[in-house]
Amino acid sequence: MMLAGTERRRRQLVIAGLGTALTLVMGAVLIMGFRLATHMRADIGSLQTASTAQTYPEEISHQLNSLRDRLEVRAYSGQALADLQGTVKRFEQKLNELSVSGEADAPQLHRALQLWHQYAPVLDPVLYFNGQPYVDSDSAGSSLSREGRQHYAEVKRAQLFASDGAGPLQAQLAALAATLQRTCSDAAARLRTLLLAGVLAALALAGAAGYFRLTRSSHERAAREAQEQTRDILQTVREGFFLLDADYRIGSVWSEALTRMFSRQDFAGLSFEALLKDLVAPATLATATKYIKLLWGDRAHENLMKSINPLGQLEITVDNGHGGKETRYLQFDFHRVMGPEGVKQVLCAVGDITSSVLLARELQDSQENANAQVDMMLSMLHVEPMQLLSFLDTAETSLELVNTILKEPARTDAEFRRKLGGLFRELHGIKGEASALNLKSIASRVHALEDMVADCKKKPELTGNDFLPLVLRLDDLLAHLRSVREMAARLTALPAPAAAAGAPSGSAALRTQSPRPVEDLSPALQAMAARLAEDHAKHFRLTVAGLSEVPPSYAATIKDCLIQMLRNAAVHGIEPPEVRRAHTKQDVGVVSVHFRKVGEGYELLFEDDGAGIGTEALKAAAVRRRLISEEEARGMDTRAAMALIFRPGFTTQEDVSMDAGRGVGMDMVARSVYALGGRLGVSTHPGRFTRFKILLPAAQTVSSAVA
Repeated sequence: MMLAGTERRRRQLVIAGLGTALTLVMGAVLIMGFRLATHMRADIGSLQTASTAQTYPEEISHQLNSLRDRLEVRAYSGQALADLQGTVKRFEQKLNELSVSGEADAPQLHRALQLWHQYAPVLDPVLYFNGQPYVDSDSAGSSLSREGRQHYAEVKRAQLFASDGAGPLQAQLAALAATLQRTCSDAAARLRTLLLAGVLAALALAGAAGYFRLTRSSHERAAREAQEQTRDILQTVREGFFLLDADYRIGSVWSEALTRMFSRQDFAGLSFEALLKDLVAPATLATATKYIKLLWGDRAHENLMKSINPLGQLEITVDNGHGGKETRYLQFDFHRVMGPEGVKQVLCAVGDITSSVLLARELQDSQENANAQVDMMLSMLHVEPMQLLSFLDTAETSLELVNTILKEPARTDAEFRRKLGGLFRELHGIKGEASALNLKSIASRVHALEDMVADCKKKPELTGNDFLPLVLRLDDLLAHLRSVREMAARLTALPAPAAAAGAPSGSAALRTQSPRPVEDLSPALQAMAARLAEDHAKHFRLTVAGLSEVPPSYAATIKDCLIQMLRNAAVHGIEPPEVRRAHTKQDVGVVSVHFRKVGEGYELLFEDDGAGIGTEALKAAAVRRRLISEEEARGMDTRAAMALIFRPGFTTQEDVSMDAGRGVGMDMVARSVYALGGRLGVSTHPGRFTRFKILLPAAQTVSSAVA
């Protein structure tokens, strides 16, 4: 087998050497033939030029004779002179073409140029004549002028010279044409010889190629079988395989699974960056490209490189084949293919791990749901049962109102936007009370629903279809409230820790406890103040006084107003400690709430010692949100500017958070106060304080409470 292999290699070397030799011979023949054909083409062009130039000396002589005749009969001579000038110019062009061609050294051309140069002294005065050859008189008619007589003499002299010189000049040009014709004939004969040699070389090369083809047939059959086996493997494996070259481009072979993963058929020559360009974020693509380049480094440790693979889990969006999109998760694995000189190629293996990722997410969601249930239960334990049930009743009532708003018929864009305003107010109130009770699971869900409403508000034109997702999210929120109520019922059914000592159970406490919604809100407000201070990195204390005097018919309104104003004070009013120190204030701010009876009505004061409200900042925010124009802002006084904080959609907060940014809170406060027939005022001193004063009429004059 070793001898057969050696013989096969020797035969291959002989055939390769013979093919190389014949190829070189063929190449030389073609190059020489090309050069010879190029020279022939130039010689033929020169031959044509010389043949054409032979006619010009005689033609010049005839044109001079014609010009002389016209001068003698006093006819118009301008056209004859123009024809002569054109002929001379064309003759000189032909001579110049012969001079710059390969025949510039021919003796015939040299003698012809010498003869033509002798024409210049006698021919130039004729060619450059620009005077008037005739004068007219009544007695003698037309006669030659003085310039005309001189011009006639020059023409006659030139005509005689041209008649004598045309023969020798024409003879030299004819001799040059004959020489060029012989040169072309010799070149044609050499070209035929070269072509014959090329044909023989081509036949020899074809014979060698045929012999080489016959000797390779067995090896090609083996190669085809190997290719078929490779193709079967690539069509069967579930992973996507392909090779990357040094230019980071995909080779001509890849597995069938790759077409299913990326929903495309052709990968050959495609760069790795182009493969992922429309499927991943630009930052991810840039990182992946840098990682691929690192794989070609000789010092890169392969195991270390695998540990920092940025494509270990890649999320892509592809067509699902039905006109839609679907998300898949792919895992890329890279292996370097080493050659004698280092890294030769990089083998990329791509696996579809979508099912594994989705399963892991389901497990994670289940775990998060379980944790959320535990967190919800723990948060409920810190809320008094009566407050929790009261909140759930109020929240469900508000959500029923939200559902009613969603069902209201609307046709125009303005009607749809009015519905959005009502949704904002109801949802903001629910979220505020949930945050006050630290019911994070409910507050976060309401906040997400608010985000969806805000997204609808940003659309240029609304339709009924835009509200369908809100209905689905509302159903989810109602289902969550039902689960909270069920868990609350279970918690209240548990025996109290002090039951052994004769204390009433939780359910008995619910039956015997007298409802005090506003007074009981004080601990919730304190807890809410602590949470707000922590969330917004503020330090302040809350003082509450007089809430026990709130009439029951005002309880819900006072509660909602206090929640909204407390959130505003935490976000917009109280400064961070370092800012307060810079303004020589105490690190800990103060927020105070006072409710009292005044005459026949009531007064609620809410004050913080924070940054105050700047009217210019209010007007700038209103212009930025397109609530007013710049011209309206310039014409506003302080009172009108302060009224901006109660406009729907107005906020100075740029980003939306759980506590601010919607532009709904103070609008709700104003609407609630006005619905009770009350009045609302605000006073402020920049850098010192902000104070809200709410005046309400006597409780017996109000027919119904507004929640």
